[in-house]
Amino acid sequence: MRHWLGRALLPTILGLACPNCACQAEERPPLAAAPSTAPPEPGSLVEPGEAPTPATMSPCGATTAKLEFVRPNLYFAIDASGSMTEGIPLGEGANYEPGAVPYSRYAALALAIQNLLARVGHRVNYGATLFPRGADTCDAGEEIRTLGAGDDVSFALSGELGPELRSFMFYIRRRAPQGATPVALALEALVSPMAAAGPNTYVFLVTDGGPNCNTSLRCGVDACMPNLEKLRLTAELVCDDSLNCCDESLFGPANCLDAEGSLEAVRRLATAGVKTIVIGMSGSEIYADVLDQLAVAGGAPRAEAPHYYRVGDAEALQATVSALGLTVAMSCTIQLSEAPPDPALVNLFFDGELVPSDPVDGWTFADERTVVVQGAACALIEAGQVLQADLIAGCPIVIR
Repeated sequence: MRHWLGRALLPTILGLACPNCACQAEERPPLAAAPSTAPPEPGSLVEPGEAPTPATMSPCGATTAKLEFVRPNLYFAIDASGSMTEGIPLGEGANYEPGAVPYSRYAALALAIQNLLARVGHRVNYGATLFPRGADTCDAGEEIRTLGAGDDVSFALSGELGPELRSFMFYIRRRAPQGATPVALALEALVSPMAAAGPNTYVFLVTDGGPNCNTSLRCGVDACMPNLEKLRLTAELVCDDSLNCCDESLFGPANCLDAEGSLEAVRRLATAGVKTIVIGMSGSEIYADVLDQLAVAGGAPRAEAPHYYRVGDAEALQATVSALGLTVAMSCTIQLSEAPPDPALVNLFFDGELVPSDPVDGWTFADERTVVVQGAACALIEAGQVLQADLIAGCPIVIR
C-alpha cells in the first residue's frame, strides 16, 4: 500500500515498474459509543426568565468579564505518502454535497478535518504536519501550520469557513501525496514543540499503512513491508518467503517496517504529557499489531481491540474524526487560565443560554480553576450540541 522507496531500480533489475498491491479491508469495529439516552434540547436546562445573560453589562448591575478557558491543542500528523492517492469506499450512509465527494483517502481525510474544524476550530489551537516532503525521501515532513487559535465562533455559527481554516485547508489540499511513510521521523520532530505547548495536547496520527523510512534498519522477510503485503513483481515473481524484497538490490532496507522507532517517538511524546491518537485508514489492516502498539503507547487507545481507530470508508472516517475531535475540543471538565475573583459570582452559558449550577444536571467547581459539567448539561457537550461555552464572572451564581 506504499510508494516503495528504491523502486526506480526495478526497470534495470526486472525490466518493469512495480505495481501497487492491495489489502482486503476488514470489517471495522464499532466507533465511539452513542449516549445511552437522548440529550435534552438546547434551552431546556434553565427556566424562562432567569438571569443573568452573557453580556458585558449584565442585569445584576455589575460589569461582567469572560473567564478564559485553557484551549486544548489538536495537532494532525498526516500521512501524505503515495498510497493515500488510492480510492476509499464512501460508506453506505455517506451523504456528500455535489462536488465534495472524496475520491481518494487523502481527499476524504482533508474533508473530515475541515468539517471537524469548521465546528470546533474556535475552541482549540490546531496545527499539522504532512509527511514526507516528497517522493523517495525519508524526512520529518512539512509543517503547514504551527499550533495556533482558529477562527472566531461567529464563523461556526454562520456555517461559513473562516480565513484561518480556509488557509489551513489550502495547504493540505495543494499537496499531491507521494513517497513513503516516515512516522518515526515525523513524530520525533514533534516531541519538543508539543511538549512546550502545555497541557491538553493531542497528536492525531492518521495513516493508511505501516511506518518505514528508517535507513539504518536491516530486516528479513518477516519485517519487510513488500513481503508483508505480498507484492507481485512479475507474473512469476512475488515478494514471499523465498525473496527478501528489502535486500539492497531490490527495494532496500528503507522499506523495513519501523515499529520500534515509531514506538519510541510515541513514548517520548507520552513522557512529555502529549497523547497520540492513532487512526488507521483502509489499507492499514495488515499493520494492525503495530498500530495497536502505537495507540496503547500513545495513551489514548480504544478500550477494545483493535486499540487504534480503524476506519474502512469515508463515512467512518468522518464519524471517527468528528467524535474524537469533539471529545478533545470540549470535555465535561473545563480548565480556566486563572481562578475567578469570587466563585460565588460566576455563571456558565451554553451558546448564550444560562446553565444553572447543579451537581446533578448542571455544573460545579472541582477546584478554583476547574469546572465540572454534570448530567444533562454534560450530555449536551458530548453530543456535540454546544458550539460555545462561556464562564462569566460578575453576577451572583444561579443555583438550581
